[in-house]
Amino acid sequence: MRKQNDRSLAAAAFYFAGGLFPLLNATVFRLTPFPRSDLLLIATLCFCTTLGILFIGDRFSRTAAGVVMSVPLVTVVPNVLLSSQELRVLSLGFLFFPYFIFVVWFLPIWFARLLGYSWLALFCGAVTLKYGFDPAAVLLVLVVSGASLGELVHRFKQRLERDAITDPLCSVWNRRGFEYLLSKAVAVAERNERPLALVYLDLDNFKAINDGRGHVVGDQMLRSFAREIDERIRTEDVFARFGGDEFALLLIDCDAQQARESAERLRSEVFAPAWSFGIAEWRPGEQSKDFISRADLSMLADKQRRKVAAVDSSA
Repeated sequence: MRKQNDRSLAAAAFYFAGGLFPLLNATVFRLTPFPRSDLLLIATLCFCTTLGILFIGDRFSRTAAGVVMSVPLVTVVPNVLLSSQELRVLSLGFLFFPYFIFVVWFLPIWFARLLGYSWLALFCGAVTLKYGFDPAAVLLVLVVSGASLGELVHRFKQRLERDAITDPLCSVWNRRGFEYLLSKAVAVAERNERPLALVYLDLDNFKAINDGRGHVVGDQMLRSFAREIDERIRTEDVFARFGGDEFALLLIDCDAQQARESAERLRSEVFAPAWSFGIAEWRPGEQSKDFISRADLSMLADKQRRKVAAVDSSA
């Protein structure tokens, strides 16, 4: 079997369950002497879709997921109108919970809400059309609980995504978040033919501070440094902690000279603890790792010059 991703496995599981329920209703729990052909057809289509998704595997894109998860909207009304028992009709409502959770988790929230609330409207409308207002209480519970669950999942997903790209100690972007924003900034810079510069920052003698004064003091120093820098940069710039005592500052619409002037200004204003920096200006077609590496090497050269200057001044 082809390698799968979370999206393909979840979609396959949803369609497998969607095929299993009508299959059981048409065979084990059937109310007629012969299995209903419409239920068998639905089960067959669901199982074929499951196999198709598993065959595609990790190539099952978000767009494909959106198309596949739009199909249940077409089957909601016929399933309700063709079902012979009210209890079985209402049991279809339970499929809304995994459906809404899937679309909220894997699809853009505006599209997830469009699909989810359209499903609810079609289902509730079809049930009311067939049975009147008798099941209104059940439908109300379904709507309130389903919508609440979906919105809670969305908030939880947002928090996870935010935590994944934020440094927990300094409350600035982490390297993953920085590289994501860097790719967007590069695309804009190349499209508009605008400059882009990177400042790589590293605290001087931080290991000695950690070893001599303890990690608590070191952490406080990192938080204070990050806050001081973050307060002095523009809103459109991107400031991140790469790990340890290394930080990166992406300056939008700045060339190397402007970046150097900005870095010197920051170092004159945030001078404790002492820190070194390196500059790199984006080169069209350059890989992000090479862009970052050039700034890092420039920072190491600056750090070495500062060490030599410190030794010469003390001699």
